[in-house]
Amino acid sequence: MRGDRRGIRWGLLCVLAIFASLLRVAWAQEPVSREIPALLQADDVVYDKELQTVTARGEVEVAHGERILLADSLTYNLDTDVITAQGDVSLLEPSGEVIFADYVEVTGDLREGAIRSFRMLLTDRSRLAAANAVRVDGRLTQMRKVVFSPCEPCREDPERAPLWQIKAERVTHDQQEKMLKYRNARMELFGVPVIYTPYFEHPDPTVKRKSGFLSPSFGFSDELGTRFQIPYYWAISPQRDLTVEPIYTTKQGVVMTGQYRARTTGGQYSLAGSATVADKTTGRETKTDVFRGHLDVEGEFNIDRIWRWGFDARRTSDDTYLRVYDFEFDRFLRSEAYLEGFRGSNYFSARTFSYQGQSRRDEDRELPIVLPEIRYSYVGKPGTAGGRFFAEAGALGLTRIDGRDSRRLSSSVGWTLPYTDNLGGITELTTVVHGDVYAANGVDETTDAVNPPDASAAGEDFQGRLFPQAALSYRYPMARQGFLGREVLEPRVQLVVGPNGGNPGEIPNEDSRDFEFDDTNLFRLNRFPGRDRISSGQRIDYGATYSIFGEGYSYASAFLGQSYRINSDDAVPDSAGEDGDFSDIVGRVDVRPLRYLDLSYRFRLDEDNFSAQRSEIGMRAGPPSLQTRIDYTFLKDETDSDSASFGQREEIYAEVRSRFARYWSAYASQRRDLTTNQTLRTRLGLVYHDECFLVDLRAQRDEFRDRDVEPDDQIFVTITFKHLGQFVAEQ
Repeated sequence: MRGDRRGIRWGLLCVLAIFASLLRVAWAQEPVSREIPALLQADDVVYDKELQTVTARGEVEVAHGERILLADSLTYNLDTDVITAQGDVSLLEPSGEVIFADYVEVTGDLREGAIRSFRMLLTDRSRLAAANAVRVDGRLTQMRKVVFSPCEPCREDPERAPLWQIKAERVTHDQQEKMLKYRNARMELFGVPVIYTPYFEHPDPTVKRKSGFLSPSFGFSDELGTRFQIPYYWAISPQRDLTVEPIYTTKQGVVMTGQYRARTTGGQYSLAGSATVADKTTGRETKTDVFRGHLDVEGEFNIDRIWRWGFDARRTSDDTYLRVYDFEFDRFLRSEAYLEGFRGSNYFSARTFSYQGQSRRDEDRELPIVLPEIRYSYVGKPGTAGGRFFAEAGALGLTRIDGRDSRRLSSSVGWTLPYTDNLGGITELTTVVHGDVYAANGVDETTDAVNPPDASAAGEDFQGRLFPQAALSYRYPMARQGFLGREVLEPRVQLVVGPNGGNPGEIPNEDSRDFEFDDTNLFRLNRFPGRDRISSGQRIDYGATYSIFGEGYSYASAFLGQSYRINSDDAVPDSAGEDGDFSDIVGRVDVRPLRYLDLSYRFRLDEDNFSAQRSEIGMRAGPPSLQTRIDYTFLKDETDSDSASFGQREEIYAEVRSRFARYWSAYASQRRDLTTNQTLRTRLGLVYHDECFLVDLRAQRDEFRDRDVEPDDQIFVTITFKHLGQFVAEQ
C-alpha cells in the first residue's frame, strides 16, 4: 500500500496547492511545498484499484504545515490526474485567511481547475465571493458574479446589504501580468447602485507599486476658486518612480506639481517642486502673470558604516506661495549639505546651509549663509577612578549679503569625575576650558544688530577668548514608603566658578541669541545655546526634586530651583541673576492623580515679588468618550542687552474630543492670542469611522494675514472607502 499512500499524499498536496493559488487572487501567500508531509484524518479512506481513485469521506481534515483543509469528501483520480473536493470545503491559511467552497475540481499540474460557490474571508474581515472560479492555462483565474465588501454584516440582520460593496459580472486575474480586470462593475451603497463602469483594472495585492492614476481630490477657496487634482504615478523601475499632480484652479490657472524619487545602492534622493504663472498681491498692488513655484530636493547616502552625506535644498519664488497653495510650510526654509560620522560616543559633522524667510518681516539679504560649520565631539571611556575626559572642536564661517560676517575656531577640553559615598550621596567634579578665536567685520559692539547702520563698524577685527570653568555638585536622593506611595526627595547644590566677563561686544552673537532660563538649564555650566556667549562669573545653583509614586497610574513630581550669582556681566540676562543677586525661581510640577487626568505646570517667578515671568500650564482630562485639553502659555516681554528680545505673549489653546457612539466622534478646538484678544484658529469636526468607511467633516477659520494670505474660512469633507482610496472635498 505504499504506492497507494503516495497517491493519496500527492492528491492532497495538489488540492492544497490549487487553493493557495486561488487565494493569491486576493492576497499574496506563500506557495505550498510538496516536501512537507500531509496528515489526513477522515472517517473512511478507500483506494479503488480498478477505478484508480483515492477517496476520503466523512469530516475530512488535511493538515499540511500550518494550512488546514476541511471537506465532506475528497477524491483523487490517478488516471485523469483530477482532484475533487466537495461538501463544505474550507481552507485555513497560515496568515489567517479562510476560503470556502461547495465544490472544487483541479488537474494535478494546477493549470486547469474550477471552484463553485467561491467565498473568502480575509484577515481584516473583508469578504469576497463568486458564483464560480475557473483557472485557465495556468495563469488566468476567471471569476463570475463577484461581490467584494470589507464591511461586516449587520448583527441584527445579516442578510441586509452592507454599507458598501462592489459587484462585477466578471473578474479576471492575470497572474503573469499581476492585474485584476473587472467587467460591468458597479458600486452599491446600502444595496443601491451609485457608480457603474463597463471596465476597469488595477494591480493585484502582490504588486506593491504600479503605474496609474491615484485618488483625485477637489475643493474650493477664495484665492484659487474651484480646484481639482488627480495624481498620476509612474513606476519607472523597482528603484525609481515619478508622481505628477497638476492642480487645476478656476482663478489661478494650472499649477504643475511633481515628485521624483530614486534609491541607490548606498542611499536615496528625491526631487519635488511646483510651478505656475499666476497673479500675486503685494500690499495694495496685484501683479499679473507672475512665475511662482517652489523646489525641494533632498538625499542621503551611506559611505560606509561610519560615514554618510546628504543634502536638502528648499527654495520658493516668494514667501507667501506655499501658504496660498497649501504646500508644507515652515517659518524659515533651510537648505543644507552635510557630511557626518558616528563611532561609539564620538561624532563629527561638516555642514553648509542657508535660509529663506517666509514672513514679511524677514530680510533674506540679512539671513546667515554658513560656509561651513564643522563640529567634533569626543567622550572618553571611564578611567580607573571613574573619571572621563571629553572634548569638542569646531569651525564656523558665516557671511551675509548685507550685514556682518564672522569666522570662528573653537574647542573645549574637560574632565568629569563622579563619586558616590557610603550614604548614597553623589558628588561630581567637572572642569573644562573653552577656547575661541574670531575674525569678524561689520560688528558694532554697542548693538547686536546684524546690519548696523554705523559705517565705522565695517572694519575687520580679531578676537580671542580662553575661558576655564569648574563645577562641584552634590545631590543626595532619599526614598521612603509613605501612606500615599513611594516618595523620593533629591536636593541638589552646585558651585560654578570661572573668570568674570568673557563676552566682549566685539565677538558677534550668532548662535546664542535665544537665551531661556528655566528648569532644564539651571545646572548647566553654560546656559547659553551655542558658543558665542558663555555663562561667566561665579554662582551657586540649588534646587530639589520631590516625587511620589502611588498605586496604578497615579504619580506626582515637583522641582524648585534658583541660582545666586556672585558676579556676572551684561551678557547674562537679569532672569539668571545680576551681580550679587538671586536669579528668578524656576520649577515644574507634573501630577497624575487619576488615570484620565494629567496636569503640568512650568514656571519662572520673579525673585522679589514672585510675579510670573513665564508660565506654561497644561491639562489632559477624560476618557475617549469625552476628552479635554487646555494649554496656556505666558511669556513676559524680555529685552536684554545681548539676547533675543520679543514682545509679551499670552496664548491659550482649548480642545474637546468625544467618541459619543461606537462609530461617531466629534471635536472642537480654538487657539487664541490673549495679548491682542484675537482668535487665531478655530476648528470643528464630526467623524464617522467604521471598519470599512470613513467620513470626516471639518470646518476651520484662520485669522492669519500676510499680503495675499487673508483670513480664510474652509470646509473639508473626506470620504474614504477601505481598499479603494479616498475622496477629498474642500471649501
